[in-house]
Formats: sequence, structure tokens, C-alpha cells
Amino acid sequence: MVAGLIDALHFAERDDASAVLYGLGDAQVAAGIAAASRPLPVAVSDFVLDTAGAASVLALTRRALADETVADPDAVLRALIRLADPAVDELLVRTAAKRPRAWILAALVRDRRDARGRPVITNDVERFLRNQVARAERRHANRHTPMPARIEIDLVVAATVADQPWLAMTAMPLAVRLEQTTAVARGLRTLRDHGLLADVWEDGLRETILTHAKKSSYYQPQWDAVLAFGDTGDSPRMTKTPGASHLRFEGLPDPGAADAWTAPNTGSQHYALAWDLVLEYAALVSTGEQDRQAGQATARGLDEAAAREDVPQDVRAEFEARYPRAVFWAARPDVATLRRAHAAKASLNPATRHFATRELLRRGLLHGSLSAPEAVAHAEPAAEVLALALPTPPGLTTYYTAKGKNGFAPHFVWIPPEAEERYQADLRAAVAAALGPDPARWLKALTRVAAWEGSLGDLLAAIDSDQPPPLPARRGSRWPRGVDPAAVLLEIAPPEVVTAVVGAAWLLPDAAESFAPETRALAGVFTRVLDRGPEPRWLLDLAVDPHGTPAMRLAAARNPAATVGTLWRLADREPAEPRVLAAVYLHPLASLELRIAALVRSEAVGGLYPALVRRLVTRYAEPALLQPTLESRDPELLHNVLRRSNRSLQTDRRIVAYSRLAEAAGPEPVWALELERAGSLEKMHEAVRASMTEHSDEPLHAAATGIARPDPERVAASWDADFQSSRPDTAERVRKHLDGHPELWMRLAEDGVTLPGLIAELEGVEPRAPQTAQTAQTAQAPPTPETPHRSPDTPEPPTPPGREARPRLSETPRLLPPLPGSDPAKPPTP
Repeated sequence: MVAGLIDALHFAERDDASAVLYGLGDAQVAAGIAAASRPLPVAVSDFVLDTAGAASVLALTRRALADETVADPDAVLRALIRLADPAVDELLVRTAAKRPRAWILAALVRDRRDARGRPVITNDVERFLRNQVARAERRHANRHTPMPARIEIDLVVAATVADQPWLAMTAMPLAVRLEQTTAVARGLRTLRDHGLLADVWEDGLRETILTHAKKSSYYQPQWDAVLAFGDTGDSPRMTKTPGASHLRFEGLPDPGAADAWTAPNTGSQHYALAWDLVLEYAALVSTGEQDRQAGQATARGLDEAAAREDVPQDVRAEFEARYPRAVFWAARPDVATLRRAHAAKASLNPATRHFATRELLRRGLLHGSLSAPEAVAHAEPAAEVLALALPTPPGLTTYYTAKGKNGFAPHFVWIPPEAEERYQADLRAAVAAALGPDPARWLKALTRVAAWEGSLGDLLAAIDSDQPPPLPARRGSRWPRGVDPAAVLLEIAPPEVVTAVVGAAWLLPDAAESFAPETRALAGVFTRVLDRGPEPRWLLDLAVDPHGTPAMRLAAARNPAATVGTLWRLADREPAEPRVLAAVYLHPLASLELRIAALVRSEAVGGLYPALVRRLVTRYAEPALLQPTLESRDPELLHNVLRRSNRSLQTDRRIVAYSRLAEAAGPEPVWALELERAGSLEKMHEAVRASMTEHSDEPLHAAATGIARPDPERVAASWDADFQSSRPDTAERVRKHLDGHPELWMRLAEDGVTLPGLIAELEGVEPRAPQTAQTAQTAQAPPTPETPHRSPDTPEPPTPPGREARPRLSETPRLLPPLPGSDPAKPPTP
């Protein structure tokens, strides 16, 4: 059951989560992490890295290698490597990761340094690599052309590039056979730095490389560069040998190789980065030719570098000056980051600015570096933070991912909805607290927020001033998609505010000059809300009521998130409005019966809306839109549909359509259509042949008489059942009943206790199972808000003792102390 508790901590406040995890103990935390069904919450990964429990760090390592953390898995792995825990190191080299792990091996044998700048290589890692190299040598000893597995190459390369000369010398002959030219060059550099290159080079290594190079024509230029380096000790970058540019000692591409910076993992999968190379390339972006990557405004490698948690402060300032997008990739943004982002947003177009601001706020709220009140007070524009207060509409879920249009979304992290539900509830509470209980204040914010470019805090300050800002004279921004900021305010508003807004809405038809400007502006606000959503139930009732406007009903019909019940109510409304019915007809959720109803009602009041007819008679009209038109009485429309899809129609539907067309335009068009379909007189339908013989349309009407016609059922009565709540409320219930009570969270570790069941019990909705006689005798007093109910079997969470502060993921790591037995100058004992 501890796994269920770990999953439930997505809903918990960070302080509560830390207290609960401390109360569980290291062993139970490890078991819960291993069995959790969702990616680990940020609070859990931070707690494990802070406490560094022996069992929990191993469990976290396995989940990070599988990309199953809400925090950036690469950042978590770097923090685990910084611990220099031999057990973690051994797990890292022995476990196959979900993505390439060469950078992890390189960190364990070369990049991780102690306070004296010497590599920290544990004895277990060195012993493991030696054994694996020996096994690979035996496996490929008698093969003319080795065909190693991917894992063999990774381990041999790791041993060759190790900053431990004896380990590098052991692996170098096999690396030569496996054509790992870059690794061999890095190994030679290690030998040179330790003063061993000359002895090893003349002791047979040069001859080995020269002999192999003569057999490998494809890699000949690279081997020539390696030989030149071994002979002179100069870096291959300095030589003029062709192919030398392929040999680089650092993990980053050359600043001049702009196309290489677009590859995934270029800036993320490194233990440490050469920030001078990052800054050098950042200065080149958008300065090259337009047909090259350097001529573009972005580079994924720079984005990944900016998203790292270990960017030094002085580097970050220069980085953001050269590459303004870098500020939007901050690993754990705070209020200062928001201010810098506001200054940099002018360099982005509106769509990119929306995605960048959204992901910046989302990242800060998920990681706890930005609180909900801070986001409400400082995030610009206000529409961005309001859009995050509600779940993303289902139709836009993919749109806001890295595979959709969002270039700032994380590429390798899946964030479960439960993780976002908590900060969404916090944002709703922060917005309600900022606006207060005054309905007039809500109404002023409601009519101005869509076009307001500043923060919500700035808007409220302007509203409260002596000269409130005028009502906007332009439409609000199209961003964010699918969520209107005014709709979010209506969703958050307390009941008394909604009552006041509804009362003002009923005055819309008679909105005279004597009314407040906000009241007169409500019609436009409501229309925009109905167009973008989410739509409150009372607003939909208002739209179909006589107090609603045609523009409101048209917006509701066009809303992609509209329910089928909403569309039926609009189709059934009296009097019928052809333009609204046309929007209902074209809605993706409209069924065949609904479209027939919209078509019949439109023709009953004068005909289909002209724009709908133009859409249906084009060559590219969808078949699903054409089939309902067979019930039309418009001869032009019927003739066009029959001509396009006559062969695919059912016989009974075709005969009914023939009858309608003959009634409106005579039988001659029917004869031509049927002959074109059948191809000969003998294959034509007998009713059409009879019509041709008698020169009359009576045979067509007689054939259609016995065919049942689809009669669309009025389903407006199912409106209430079809209306779905716009958001879940688990996080709000957690805030109300569980925040500040770690002892209640501890009950989720008991058998049979789930988060919904616990919340229901606290709300008194569903009584708990009867207690045993023993527990009944020891039961506590009835719960009160000050002393909530706690099971007698649940231990009181202990108070965490003071412990040494550890660097967070967002801090630059400190240098590590040297481990025993990690002296690279001392050869290993056999």
C-alpha cells in the first residue's frame, strides 16, 4: 500500500510530503518508489536526494534510468552521480537505461571530480569494466571482423576514455579493433596527461593502430589523425588531416558545426558541459545563412543546455544575453526568472511566447520554486496563469506536447494529470483570494482580463486605483487556445459573485446607457467564453434563452469542446436560426440524426445557410457531411450529392433522394444520374426505367413510399446527463481536508485505505468499516477541524531532525571529496 501513498503524494503539499516520507523510513520509501504506478513526484525525488537513504536512492536510480520521474530524469541522474555512492555507481553501470547511457559511464570514469580536481572512480566500477573488457576480448579474439553488441561498445568506450591510465591501457587494444577512433584519441590524451604516452606508444600501441589502420580504408582519415596525435602529442583538432574534425575530446560539437547542435541529447546528456563552447555557439545562432541551422533562431542543443540545473550564475546571465530563449528553459524558475522572461519576450512571436511562458510557469509550479500566489501576482500576461488553473481541454492535449506544436514542452518526461491537478487547485485558490468577495471587483476583472497584457496582480491594482483602466477596445489574444481567461474567472468565482453576474446578464437585452460599462460589455465577454470555453451550465442556459444573443449561440455551436447535448439544444431552439444550425451541422461531434434535424429545420425557415451550401457542393466535401443532405429538398444540393456519391449510397436512400429530386426538378436529372451510375439501361433501377417509360415521376414516388425515413429524435431532455463537469476536484478536497495533517496521509500506508476513500470518510460521505472491539476501546474523540480523526493504528510521524543541507537540483554541484582507493596515479592491485 506504500506505492499508493507515493502516487497520492502528487496531490500533497510539499511540506506534508516531506514529513510523510520521513515518517515512512528508508525501506518503505524504497518499496513505494519501486511499486509506484505513476512517475515519481518532484517532492519524492527531492526528498530522496536530500536524505540519501541507502535503499531509496537505489530505487530512485532505477526509476530515473527508465525516465519515470516528473523532474528531469537527466538532472536526477546527475544528482545521483554527485552522491558518489558506490552502490549507486554499480547500479548505473549494470542497468540498461531507456535511452543511451554513454554519458553516465563517462561521468563515472572521467567527468566526476573531487575537490582536488581528480577523477572519482569507485573500485567496484573499475573492477566491473576490467572484467567486461576481458570478456569482450575473449569473445572477439578469433573473429576477423568483430560485431559487438551496443552494450559492449559502451563499456569498452567507457574504459578507454576513463581518466585512469591503467584502465585506459587495458581497453585500448580492443577499442582499436572496434573502430572507436574518438575513444582511442581520448585514451591517448589521458596517457599524455599522466606522462605515459611515450612509453606506451613505442611499446607496441603505435604498431597496433598502424596495422589496423591499413585494413580500414573507411576510417583511414580518422586513424591518421590518431597516429599524428600519438606521434606529436598535439590535439587532433590542430592537425590538417582530413577527418580530424570527427575526433573531438569534449562532448559538445564544434561551434561551427551548427547542424550537429540540433541532435537530441546534445546539451542534456552530459555530467558537465564546456560552457565556453555553449556560449560561443549561442553567439552564432541566427547569424548564419538562412539555409543553414546557424541561420535559424533556435537550436535544440542550446535549449537543452539552458534547461540544465547546474548552469553557473555568471554563465546564465551571458547565455540569456546571447540566446534570449534560454531564460524560458530555466530548470526551476522563480520570481526573478519571471522578470527576466518578461524582458526577453519581445524577441519571440506571439505563439512561441505563449508556449514559452506556459511551460516556464508550469515548470516552476511543478517543482515548487514558484508558488501559486507568486505566479498570480507576477506572471504576464494574466491569461497565461489563468489558463493553467484548469485542465487542458482533451482536444488540445496533444497540441501542447512536444509532438504537437509546443516547442518548449519536455521531450522525455511524462507528467501525469495528478501532478498538475495540485498546482491547478492552488492557482484557483490564489486567484480567488486575490480577487476577494466583492462582485463588482470580479465584474471589472472579468471584462478586462482577456486583453490585459500585464499580470493579474497589476490588473487588480489598476482596478482599485482612482482611475481604473478603460474597457478594452480590441479583441483579446487568441492565446491560450481552448481556455478563455474570463471563463476561468467564472469557473473560480464564489457563488455570490456568479449570482451577481447572472443577474447582470439578464439585463443584456435592455442594457441602456444608464447601466455600468461592465454590464454592457458582458455580451461580448460571454460570446468569447462560449466560443473558447470552458462553458458554465448557466451560461449555456442563457445563450439558448431569449436573453441570449445570436452571436452567443453561434459561438456555442462552434466551440470544439461542445457536448452533444449542447448541440441538440441549439438545434431544437425556437425560432430556428440557419446560421447557428449550419454551425451545428459542421460540428465534428454532430451525428447523422443531428445533421438531418439541422437540415430539416433550416429548410423549414427558408433554406440552408448559403455558406453551408457552398461547403457541401465543393469537390472536397467530406462524405459524412454529404449523407444527411439526402433528406434535403434543395435540388442543386441533392443533384451535387448524388453525382458525387451515387455509387456508394444504399439503394433505399438513393431512391428516396431520387424521389425528392424529381419532385423539385422533374425526372430528367434522375434519369441522367441513374444511367451514369449503372452504365446501361438494363442495369438501371426498375423504378427509374418505369419513370422513363411513362415520362412521369410517379414510379419514383411510389418506390420511395414504403421506405422508412430517418426521423431525428429530439434528445434535448438528455442535456443534464450529457453535461460533464469541466474539471476534477480531488486536489481541492485534499487542500480542504489533508493539508497540514501528515498523520492523515500516513493512513494511506494501511491496507485497504485509498485516497478517495479517505477523503470520503473525512467528508462523512461514506462511513468506514466497523471497528473491532479492541480499537473501539482506544478510539479517540470525534474529529474536529483542530484535531482531525486519525486511526489508532497509524503511527504519529516523527519530527525530522536537523540535518546538513544538501545541494538541490537547481544548485551548482560542489566538488566531491575523493573516495578511498580512487587515486588514478596508483596502479590497481592485481
